[in-house]
Amino acid sequence: MSDDGQQADEDMLRARRRDALRELAREQTGELPALQPANAPAHGQPGSRRGARRIALIALMVCLVLAALAGGGIFTVTRLRTSQPTIGSSAHPQPTAAPSCLPHAPASTGGAKPAVTENIRVSNDTYKAHSEPMVAINPANPRNLVGGSKMFTDPAHYQFQIGTYASFDGGCTWTDNGVLPGFAATDLTSDVSIAFGPDNRVYAAVLYTDNKNVCGIAVSASTDGGKTFGLPVRVFENTTGAVFSDKPWLTVDMSGGHFNGSVYVVWSYDHGGSCGFDNACQQNLAFSRSTDNGKTFSPVQWVGGSAPFCSNPATGRAPDSRVCDGALGAIPAVLPNGMLAVAFDYMDVMSTGKIPTRLAVVTSRDGGASWAAPTLIATIADISGVFPPNHYRVASLPAFAADPVQNKLYIAWANKSRGDADILFSSSSDAGQTWSKPIRVNDDAANSGANQFQPQLAVAPDGVVTVSFFDTRLDHMGRLIDVYLAQSVDGGASFLPNVRVTTQSWNPDVDAPRDGNGLLFIGDYQGLAVTNEYACPFWNDTRTRSQEIFTALVPSAQPKR
Repeated sequence: MSDDGQQADEDMLRARRRDALRELAREQTGELPALQPANAPAHGQPGSRRGARRIALIALMVCLVLAALAGGGIFTVTRLRTSQPTIGSSAHPQPTAAPSCLPHAPASTGGAKPAVTENIRVSNDTYKAHSEPMVAINPANPRNLVGGSKMFTDPAHYQFQIGTYASFDGGCTWTDNGVLPGFAATDLTSDVSIAFGPDNRVYAAVLYTDNKNVCGIAVSASTDGGKTFGLPVRVFENTTGAVFSDKPWLTVDMSGGHFNGSVYVVWSYDHGGSCGFDNACQQNLAFSRSTDNGKTFSPVQWVGGSAPFCSNPATGRAPDSRVCDGALGAIPAVLPNGMLAVAFDYMDVMSTGKIPTRLAVVTSRDGGASWAAPTLIATIADISGVFPPNHYRVASLPAFAADPVQNKLYIAWANKSRGDADILFSSSSDAGQTWSKPIRVNDDAANSGANQFQPQLAVAPDGVVTVSFFDTRLDHMGRLIDVYLAQSVDGGASFLPNVRVTTQSWNPDVDAPRDGNGLLFIGDYQGLAVTNEYACPFWNDTRTRSQEIFTALVPSAQPKR
C-alpha cells in the first residue's frame, strides 16, 4: 500500500473512533439516552454517586483520548455494552449506531465490495426445523430488530406454528420468543410478515387454520420491541372450509401523510380451498386495513381488478372474463407520497404449466378505499416445481419495495428462461404505470447451470437498494446453497458485484420436512432488512444438521454523492 493510501486509512480510522468516542461521551453525559442495565440504580438512589463519578471519569478519558487523536495517536475503542438497550422513541429517534459485531472496516462507497461478517444463529429452541423467516428493523431505533419464522412442532407430519425473535443490539444477539400466543396448539400458523409502525409498535401477520373448516388471517402486535406479542386480532375468517387464505403480507404507512400509521394486509383469497398444484380454483387478491393500531380491521375487499392480460381459464370462470383472480404472493408497499401499491403473481391456477406467470401491480391513492386497474410489470418464466436433482419446492414469488428517496417502485423475481434460474429486477418511476426492462442481478456466468432463487428486496432510507437470494453457484452439482446479496447505488439501474453472505454452504436435504405434496420444504421465501449502514439477510440454514434461522450484518454500500 502507498504511503498516501496508508495515511488515508489511518485518517479514516481516527475519524471513526473519534466519532464513537464523542457518541459515547454524549450517552454518558445524558445528551443521548443511556443504555442502562435492567437493574441500574435511578438518580437519587444508592449508587447514583458512583454513576456521577463514573461519568466524570469517562468524560476525562474521552478528553485525553481526543487530545491524543489530535496529536496523531491511534487508539482502540470498545463501546460499553449493557444487558438491555432502551427502545427508541419515534418522537426522538436514536441515531443509527453500527452493531458491535460488525467488522471495523469502513463501509464501501460508490462501488467497492462491502465486507462479509460472521453468520449469527438466531433460532435457539427445541423445535425441529425452521423456515420462511422474515425480519424488520425499528426505524426509530435501528438496534431493535424483530424476526419471525415457521417453527415445526412436528416435521414428520408437516405441523408448524409461527414464532418470533428479537434483538436489541443491532442483530448481534437474539432472543428466541417461541410461538405467537393466542392460537390453539392444534392450529397451524404460517406465512409470517413483519412491519414496524409509529411509536415502536411492531406487527406480525399470519394465516391460521385448524386443518378442517376454519381458516383466516390474523395480526398480532408488540409494544415492547418484539419481546412479547399480544393476542391475535382477526382480520378475516371463514369457518365453512370454502375459503383458504394464503400468503398474507402486511405493511404500515410511515409516509407521514394523511394515512400515516395505517396497517395494510393483502393475501390470496382461494375459493374452494387451497389453490396449490392440481386443486384448481379462483384466488382473488384480498385486502383489509386498520386505522386504529391494529385493534380492528375493515371488511375484506377484492382489489385485483380486471385487465386484458388476466385471461387464464379457471374453474367456474366465464371464458371471456378478464378478472385478475389468479393472485399469489401479493406484497404491499407505500411510496413516500402515501400511495399504496400491491404487486402480485397472476398465475395459472389450473397448473397446466403452459401459461406463463405475469407480474402485476395495483395502486390506491386513498389508503385502499379505491383502486386503479392493474398494470403489467413483466411476463416471466416461473421456476415453479423443483431443481433436479434436488427435491425441494420452488416458485417465482416476487419481492417488492418502495424507494423512500426517489419515489420509485422496485420488484425482483426468479426467472428460468435460459435453463437455469436467475434473479431479475425491474423498476418504475411513475407509480407502477410503466416498468423498466428487466436486468440480471446475479453476476455469475450466464447459463452456468447455477440457480438463483427466493430473492428478497429492501431499500435503505438513503435509497441504496439491496437484493438477497439463494444461490448454488459454488457447488458444481447444484445441490448446496449459499446466500448472496447485491446492491445498487443508482436507483436500480445497475448492481455492484455480488457478495457471498454465508460463511459455509448448506445442504437443503438435511432435516427438511415434506409438504403435503411430498416435496422437501426449505420455505418459499427468506427475509431481509436494511439500514443506511448495513444489510441484514435472514435465512434458514442446515449447517447445524437441523433447519435453523441465521442472519449476518453486511456493511452497506453508500449512495453516490
